[in-house]
Amino acid sequence: MVVKTEEIIFKSRLSREFSNKPQTACEIFSYQPENIEQVPLGNLYIVAELSCVKDCSYLNNLLASLIKREYYLSPERGAIKSFRAALKKANGHLADLAKQGNLEWLGKFHFVCAALAKEDILLVQSGSSYAYHERQSHLVDLGRKIASDSEKPHPSKVFSRIVTGKIETGDKIVFATPKLGELLSASGLKQILGSSQNLLEISDQIEKIAREENKTMALAILLLKIEDDPPLEQKIHMAQKPKKFITPPIDLGEILK
Repeated sequence: MVVKTEEIIFKSRLSREFSNKPQTACEIFSYQPENIEQVPLGNLYIVAELSCVKDCSYLNNLLASLIKREYYLSPERGAIKSFRAALKKANGHLADLAKQGNLEWLGKFHFVCAALAKEDILLVQSGSSYAYHERQSHLVDLGRKIASDSEKPHPSKVFSRIVTGKIETGDKIVFATPKLGELLSASGLKQILGSSQNLLEISDQIEKIAREENKTMALAILLLKIEDDPPLEQKIHMAQKPKKFITPPIDLGEILK
C-alpha cells in the first residue's frame, strides 16, 4: 500500500501592535523511512497547534523532531514499541518544561501523531484536535477513543492513550487542528470524503470553504488516502520512460511540443 497526502494550512497573522497577545502556530510534519531497516515502521504524521505569546512554532517543531528521531531510532523494536518510546520522549520534555516553570502551553496544545506501519495505524491525540477515519462512506471519530480526563493533563502524561487499528486500500484519514470543527460538521466532512473526488479535489474543496469562512483563522488539515502499490511492471515502465531534454540552440517549437 502507498499513502497519498494533501496538506491545508492557514496561518493567522497579527499586526505588531498586537504582538503581546497570544498567537497560534499550526504545523504539519510528515516523515518517511530513510533506510531499508526503517521501512517496517512506515510513515509518521504529526499535526500540531499551540497558542502562546512567545514563539509557538518552536515547541511544535521540537516535539515533532524528538518524536521522529526516537521513533525511527531502533527499528528492531517494531512499530508499537517505537511509538511508545517516542511519546515517552515527548512527555519527558514537556515534564521538564513544567519543572522549569514554563506552563504557558498547558491547555493550549492540540496535537495528533500517527504512525502508519503496513496495515496498522497507531494514533495519539491531545487537546481538541481531530482525527477521522473514513471507509466506504462510514466516518469514525478516532478522537472519541482518546477522550482526556482533563483539559489540562499532567505534563508527563500529555501523550498517554494510544489507539490502534487496521487500514486498507481506499481508506481516507483526516488529522486537523480545532478550527476544523467550526468549518465543517462531521456530516459535512463525511459527505466530502465519501464523494468520488480524488484527494487533491477534496483538499481544494475544503480549502475553498475555509477561505470563504475566515481568511485569518489558524488551521491545519492533513488528508491521507490509502492506495494500492503500483504493479512492479508499472514501476519499471515509469523508471524506464525516456525523458525529453531541451538542448541548445533552443527552438520555440521544441518548447511548445
